[in-house]
Amino acid sequence: MNNLELDIFVKNLGKSIKDKRKSCKITQQELAYRCDIEKPNIVRIETGRTNPTTKTLKIIAKALNIKVMDLFNFEE
Repeated sequence: MNNLELDIFVKNLGKSIKDKRKSCKITQQELAYRCDIEKPNIVRIETGRTNPTTKTLKIIAKALNIKVMDLFNFEE
């Protein structure tokens, strides 16, 4: 996988997180609070500007009441 493919993957993952958050009808601020993560970090994750760790993905999934694997349900 080259850097462009990895960048696209991270952007798609971020969009998936954003979509799941919106389907739960919560704000970025609320998700940040539930995850004990600062809101700017949530923004960076959702916009694909940072690659979240597996630990962070687990925390986000738990805050959204979904499985970690659900975050990866997107088209590449």
